[in-house]
Amino acid sequence: MNLTFLETFIWAARLKSFTLAADRMNATQAAVSARIATLERELGVKLFHREPREVRLTPEGVFALERAEGLVRAAQDFINDIGAKERLRGTVRIGVIDTISHSWLIDLIRRSKTLYPQVNIELTADTSLRLTDLLLANEIDVALIMGPVRAADVVNIDLCTYTCVWTASPELNLHGRQLDVDDLAAFPIISFPKGSQPHEALRHYFHRHLEAGTVLYATNSLATIMRMTIDGIGVAAIPPPVMRRELARGELVPLDVRQPFPPLSFQAVYIDSPTFVLPGAIAHLAREVARAFCNRSDPSEAW
Repeated sequence: MNLTFLETFIWAARLKSFTLAADRMNATQAAVSARIATLERELGVKLFHREPREVRLTPEGVFALERAEGLVRAAQDFINDIGAKERLRGTVRIGVIDTISHSWLIDLIRRSKTLYPQVNIELTADTSLRLTDLLLANEIDVALIMGPVRAADVVNIDLCTYTCVWTASPELNLHGRQLDVDDLAAFPIISFPKGSQPHEALRHYFHRHLEAGTVLYATNSLATIMRMTIDGIGVAAIPPPVMRRELARGELVPLDVRQPFPPLSFQAVYIDSPTFVLPGAIAHLAREVARAFCNRSDPSEAW
């Protein structure tokens, strides 16, 4: 039995579309339809109900899917165990948030180039919320985000955790004295985007003050957060690993605040698939790279 036909069947079942399966396998819709038809003839059963907007598995198709996944996974395990890593090829679409882009993403790209020289990488930078949507819609293959993501067949791999430090421009004259939340609330708070974990943590941190009129500026760009903070627009809670140069130059100064801001944890998230091992390989490599980065960092800032 042709493993490519089984892979086509699996993708069509997961995506509920011959068209999307064709895109995923770099084939034509006609080729996908022909593969499924051939598989149905070989098995002597109908695997899909064809409908105008989607395809649905028949009861026989549901039964066949689990076994097809087992066969393809066993074949892939055999290749992974016996074959050389450098023979892996294809394209992996990685979604990444700014915090990781500004710390160890380049290390990951360099390591992947060394280990998987035949693998192409497509990068998408966005928020954790948006990247989660793209992952579940099969528009990216692995997301390096603040997770985890709870959904069927989704694998979450813990990467690292960064502490968050309140920081400001030295022009605000807040450095060198102990502050509390009331002191910070006297300035605009520059925040990660609405709906993100750090934004919700900020709203909880300043819940009394927001009701009293404290200003909150939100943006989905870490570079913008740092630029606004450097220019004295307000104060921000930022992980030290992503602002080392700004701290070293004196453009930003850490603040001594009695109430610490909660740390940020990151995950590599991908959808488990027996037909496509690159996302899992990249996710595990990301964990190695993140751990190496933390080992080179101050253990109070990254772990």
